[in-house]
Amino acid sequence: MNASAADFWKLDWFAPDVPIEVTVNDAFINVYNAPGRGYPIFHVVERGETITLLKMKTDWIKIKTVRGIEGWIKRGDVLLTLGPDGLAPEFPDTKQADYLVDRFEVGTAFGDFDGADSVSLNLGYRFTKNLSTEIRLAQNTGQYSDSQIAAIAILHQPFPDLRVSPFIGIGAGKLKTMPSTTLVQSEDREDNLLQASLGAYIHITGRFFVRAEYINDYVLTSRNTNEEVNEWKIGFNVFF
Repeated sequence: MNASAADFWKLDWFAPDVPIEVTVNDAFINVYNAPGRGYPIFHVVERGETITLLKMKTDWIKIKTVRGIEGWIKRGDVLLTLGPDGLAPEFPDTKQADYLVDRFEVGTAFGDFDGADSVSLNLGYRFTKNLSTEIRLAQNTGQYSDSQIAAIAILHQPFPDLRVSPFIGIGAGKLKTMPSTTLVQSEDREDNLLQASLGAYIHITGRFFVRAEYINDYVLTSRNTNEEVNEWKIGFNVFF
């Protein structure tokens, strides 16, 4: 049994596909062989033809014709069809919802690591709309020492649909410190660290976001006392 068009657009991106039948209500709709403007148009569906909506990927919808031909149409072209209720399907603004259908995230950021200049890179994978994991790499350059961080973290976004979407995270990894002073001969050292973070994604357009974050690093040193280091950063992320 087919679901309604409204139910289709309310699905989370990770849910099973729900086929929806709609009828073309324009002269024609171009069908591409893959989701992207750079791919060729290999078929055309004309007014009155019934097509089945299979799944959504950012600005594209995978469809199947009554003849069994499968391809991709632009997301906006669905407005040129009529659902089972005789109305054009409605769906959320793509600028707000695009990133929720993408599983991968990459970003770079700049900030401060306990007084040192910090440049970082993160690569993430989204399991659900609310939960993701990421690898964090950072290079920190200070007056007396440089350091590098390699960590893995889990993030939780309680309200992913908001334009300013807060998140919290926990992580663990390694901190390598390389003293640069020549006054005292010091050896490089490597310590374990735990991370707790609080931040927000700020939507710009499409799949592009500003990401601001505060991280508290708890460094498990080999000395008598452990250390706490605060860092903050801001940068740009893209989902794909």
